[in-house]
Amino acid sequence: MALRWRELLVRWREVAILVGVLFAINVAGRWIAKSLKAENSQALEDRKALAGFIIIGVLGLVFMGVTIYWGRVRPFNRVGFDLGVSALAACLLSVFIGPLTVGESPFANGAGAFFAQVWTWGGIAIGGTALGYIVLVALAADYRARQLKAFAERKKVVPKRV
Repeated sequence: MALRWRELLVRWREVAILVGVLFAINVAGRWIAKSLKAENSQALEDRKALAGFIIIGVLGLVFMGVTIYWGRVRPFNRVGFDLGVSALAACLLSVFIGPLTVGESPFANGAGAFFAQVWTWGGIAIGGTALGYIVLVALAADYRARQLKAFAERKKVVPKRV
């Protein structure tokens, strides 16, 4: 019974660490976008948009990398659930607390911008996880493929009964 609790603590600790990393990336992106300077407003908006796209790409790469890392040793339903919980928690933190870190209100830009952030987080999480899993399946390195390979190896060793 104690082993089961230990496994759960390790599992949720990993999820909490991932949430912290995702939130830190989002806050860093907000700080970078807030600190940008330019000679005119159009150049400033372009630079802020570029910073936003870079942060979105980094978040997608994190989801992809974690999917590849966890997907090799865990079943996909567990990986998907853990990444979904991580994405939801990081989304809530980034949408409600993230703007406060740069001195803005979460609803300063209106409800449309608020819900756009939520949909963006969902797209990043689904897209990054899907790409990571596609890479795993294409390389036959996912948990299921490794199980099937081990099964085939075991069946080769056992001699046929006569």
